[in-house]
Amino acid sequence: MATHISDKMLSHFVPVTPREQDVENKKDAGHASAVMPPKASFSQRRCEERKDYRYMCSCAIREAIGGEFVVIGEAGAFVVNRSKEGILLLMALAPQAKQLIEVHISHSGWRKTLSIFEPRWTKLRQVESHGDIYLVGCRRKFGPCAYLSF
Repeated sequence: MATHISDKMLSHFVPVTPREQDVENKKDAGHASAVMPPKASFSQRRCEERKDYRYMCSCAIREAIGGEFVVIGEAGAFVVNRSKEGILLLMALAPQAKQLIEVHISHSGWRKTLSIFEPRWTKLRQVESHGDIYLVGCRRKFGPCAYLSF
């Protein structure tokens, strides 16, 4: 699938609070197994057709720490397409296994929607002017929930 994205859209990918790489590097060697595989198995593939839905959004990556899901990174992202139960995102942060992605999409006025997704796979894409960007296939866990933001 060819995806044409402008530099203006890509400028939103700069992480606001990137995950601390030093913390990751200090974990034991078992950490490598926590990184999501680049290819999804058949059971992880989407079950329904995706529809084009090109939209900017904000994302927060959450991880279970001490029994609570805490935000470990935030960034703008670009929704490439979506289906009833999934979404395809381009984002600056690479989610790891067992993390969740909180997606906020703005609509007209103050209306926004919030959905929670489980990343199923990631693919690294290098963009000359922006460096590493990740294509992330996600399955819906919760939402959408509408809310107002003032």
